[in-house]
Amino acid sequence: MKKSIILIITIIVLFLTMAFSAAAQASSEGVYGGRLNVALKMSAPHLDSDNSTDSQITAMMNHVYEGLFEFDENLQLQPHLADSYRVLDDGKEYIVELREDVMMHNGEKMDADDVLASFERWLDINGAGDLIKPYFDQAVKLDDYTISFKFDEPYAPFLNIMASPVSNQKFVVRAKEIIDEFGDSLINRHIGTGPYMVKEWIPDQRLSLVRFEDYSPKQMESSFFAGERTAYLDEIVLNFITNAQVRVSGVQTGQFHFAEEVPRDQYPRFNADANINTQIIYPDQMAVFVTNNGIAPFDNKYARRAMVYALDLEELGYAMIGNPDFWRLEASLHEEGNPWHAENVGEGIYNVYDPDKAKELLDKADYDGTPLVILSGQDSEMERQGAISIKDQLEKIGIEVELQLFDRPTVVERRAKPEGWNIHLSSFIKTVPDPQIHQGWTGTNKWVTNWDSEESREMDEIFARMVKEVDYEQRYQIVEEFYEKMWDTVPYFNILDFSRLHITRSELKNFEAAWQTFFWNTWLEE
Repeated sequence: MKKSIILIITIIVLFLTMAFSAAAQASSEGVYGGRLNVALKMSAPHLDSDNSTDSQITAMMNHVYEGLFEFDENLQLQPHLADSYRVLDDGKEYIVELREDVMMHNGEKMDADDVLASFERWLDINGAGDLIKPYFDQAVKLDDYTISFKFDEPYAPFLNIMASPVSNQKFVVRAKEIIDEFGDSLINRHIGTGPYMVKEWIPDQRLSLVRFEDYSPKQMESSFFAGERTAYLDEIVLNFITNAQVRVSGVQTGQFHFAEEVPRDQYPRFNADANINTQIIYPDQMAVFVTNNGIAPFDNKYARRAMVYALDLEELGYAMIGNPDFWRLEASLHEEGNPWHAENVGEGIYNVYDPDKAKELLDKADYDGTPLVILSGQDSEMERQGAISIKDQLEKIGIEVELQLFDRPTVVERRAKPEGWNIHLSSFIKTVPDPQIHQGWTGTNKWVTNWDSEESREMDEIFARMVKEVDYEQRYQIVEEFYEKMWDTVPYFNILDFSRLHITRSELKNFEAAWQTFFWNTWLEE
């Protein structure tokens, strides 16, 4: 009798062990099927990433289109639709070999004709084209799966810019028939190579994507945008829900599996809910202090340097963001782990709160006490609360300040003018894959800084050398020169890095929190 009981117990234990093992294996391998319901905070006007600066379009259509190159989790460039590449003539020619096994959504294999048609359109209408065109010569098809990209002079950031996840830069491959049909006009029929295809697009309501059954994954371990992309989900429905609390309630009730950008002050409540997982995004964004360098007092670098010493950045962080789980002080424009991150930049000035030093530098700049106008956004809590805190801190040391808070369109209109404002708060995407991209807002009359001086032209010269240097170590030394010049002249500076908060249902598995959201390699376990 005792032996029978022991045998029964042994069988039960063995059965349970096998069941748990099978469940664990299924979890680790992923589960196919199901519809994922996503709540995004805003819609997009269209789905043509070449024709917009809207990062939302890029993020959504990354499921449909892919690049020749993609970045892994360490922001290292990896061939994706490309099989390999060579850099010749000191950076004046890039030979790209294409993968020969890639199926497109129209049932045809991708080849050099698709890539060339896509590249020529991208170069012509995408913002990255303006960066590349001054140096570019021609793209030549060498055979069905090989392309030569030629430049008039060395152009080091070419591949990084093509793969850049920054909106209005990333190059993706579209079917040639689509380029022939739409040309430079907005594309409303989409044929790419990605793991999902467009099923339905209803502006201001939703975008539905369905699995592409003949998808050709990259044979490489998945890492951020690079490597294998597995389409476990039958369908992904991206719903556009502008009300944050509706997004939150949808996840709480199970209507949505994911909600983008939810209120940070509800973080403790989300953590207490067993059905919800919190996703703090880092690296994500950075809050930037911008001065109008075309008019007094900030046409003098000593006045600009004074602002750094005048501000208690930790106090500013609590005012702008609040919970320190969502922000960190960082002087570098590239996050830690980024190949272009630099240690100890801004040493001796960044986060050195010294009001007396600030007053001394303002005197050195011959500041006459004219009130400083802070132009900032009313709609953004970060910009609004940050501007109020800056005003309070500057007034404590005797600087008179006029605070102007407006809606986003008005702020954009007013900051574009050369006069009428002195200080502006803005935010940048932190994940920048190449330092050359900073040239777009750093240097003579770049962005809204109105910086035009001998110092700005010295910065232009640094970027001119940076663009030609293809050796990483040598180029990194030039980047260090850039940072040294930045913190000597301070045309603008990074106040801090901050993070958004997303939430997911517990049944959504293998979700990777990233500043640009994607859902390949994820699955649902009910």
